[in-house]
Amino acid sequence: MEKKAYLISERICEGSEKVSVSSGGYYRFILTKTGSFTCKYKEEQFRCGVHEFLMLKPGTSLVLSSTSGTFPLELLSIQLSDGLLEELSGEEMNFKEYFEALPSECISVTAENSLMMITKNLIVDLAKQENVPELGDSIYRFSLLSLIAVFLARAFRKMEKEGRREPEMKEMLLDSLMFYIKEHITEEIPLARLEREFNISQRHILREFKKGTGQTVHSYIIKTKLALCARYIAEGMPISDVYTKAGFGGYNHFFRAFKKEFQMTPGEYYQICCQERPDHKSKF
Repeated sequence: MEKKAYLISERICEGSEKVSVSSGGYYRFILTKTGSFTCKYKEEQFRCGVHEFLMLKPGTSLVLSSTSGTFPLELLSIQLSDGLLEELSGEEMNFKEYFEALPSECISVTAENSLMMITKNLIVDLAKQENVPELGDSIYRFSLLSLIAVFLARAFRKMEKEGRREPEMKEMLLDSLMFYIKEHITEEIPLARLEREFNISQRHILREFKKGTGQTVHSYIIKTKLALCARYIAEGMPISDVYTKAGFGGYNHFFRAFKKEFQMTPGEYYQICCQERPDHKSKF
């Protein structure tokens, strides 16, 4: 049987139930939707709740013990294959090498609320696409997987060097930048605008954003805009409206960026979506 590129699973545990977890041949990331749990790997003891990411490298197994008391433990898991991580990588970031270089086979990190919420929502949205293909074919799923990989790398960046801790102000700056971009993604967001909004030099923004996310501000904005465009097209919006609504400066820029990202033109993608749409009815 061919190995899948990624797997998503959810588990609800009642009481003090114990759960055996294995990564198999994947990099597995476990997030807690509600409740908390403890686990032990070799000499390290972990306690994880809604603010922690737990990562298992390939070939790692352990047992989780729920500590939720009266609240059920709800777990959300995504497993990413070596091949998928390589496919999602580019000149600016090699995700497989990044996660492989982390100092342990099992790592828990505490993440900011905003980062955790965004990552959970992206994974849940990705899972929904499996059941509604007319809104989530391979192009859109690839966009979601790219963003998920970026946010997971963002969460674990503190572990690049053992014992390293980023200053709190840098954490707050990156969170603020990413949320500002998300809230204004349909607009033009030049560096000069970010400089004015945050009263920080463009050079400093570029350096800290690249260090924290593994990609440039421009690349992050374009990829986020393109993911939005893919969704608009899949929902049946005319291409002439898509690129303007997503905030691209002109059609030629949008066309080139879309083809480079998805290896097909917006028109070709629109035709694929039109062909599939009559055969399926969305549940949402």
